[in-house]
Amino acid sequence: MDSSHVDDGVNHGRGWQSPKVSVQAYDNGRALVAVAAIDAGELLVRLAPVFVPTRDRYTIQVDATRHQAGTGEADDFMNHSCDPSTHLDIDRLEVTASRSINPGELITFSYTTTEWELAEPFDCRCGAAACLGRISGFRDLGREQRRLLAPRLSTYLRGRLDDR
Repeated sequence: MDSSHVDDGVNHGRGWQSPKVSVQAYDNGRALVAVAAIDAGELLVRLAPVFVPTRDRYTIQVDATRHQAGTGEADDFMNHSCDPSTHLDIDRLEVTASRSINPGELITFSYTTTEWELAEPFDCRCGAAACLGRISGFRDLGREQRRLLAPRLSTYLRGRLDDR
């Protein structure tokens, strides 16, 4: 093995997660949490390339006909935030830190950057100053909200910026 390349991450079958994150008990469930300091730009999770044709509570929309399936791995435990700590690049199936993340912080992404319509809409409790309130999908966002999210959108949603 080339000693210049060291992979300290954890492989869980098909996906990969940084040793700086861990699935932990949180708010009557589980969440992905930082267990060490994380710098902006660090790769935290590689999603398993497992796709299904229909959405459900645990899928992530890739395009009009494909959703990344829930696999029980780290990405399944990333909660939503209107001010997320990470960016999910669904084309590359990678999650990177959007900013520095302290130990104990939740690893979050904005569901509205990948989902046209959520299988199970919910009332957000993220507490962000610009919290959207009801999270039901990109389809239901106003023009200004869409514009603000544009740099972080999936390729599929970028193509639907003006759709209703």
